[in-house]
Amino acid sequence: MSQPSVLYQLLEARLDGTLAEYVAEHRASTSWRTMAANLTECTGVPINAETLRLWFADRIQTTVVIADAPAGAA
Repeated sequence: MSQPSVLYQLLEARLDGTLAEYVAEHRASTSWRTMAANLTECTGVPINAETLRLWFADRIQTTVVIADAPAGAA
């Protein structure tokens, strides 16, 4: 993002840290929808999950763990 939108700047102004830090901290354990709801609640600024995903999906690294199937499973 070359220049943050007004919405992005407003969210950051109401957070203790940056929006990127908030998303990085919560993304591993929280869905985009839940994170958007939590941000709306704590900042008073309406934000939707799709906006967060578009801003951060390519900037936040997530790890997926795939467990081995039990022995004998097809």
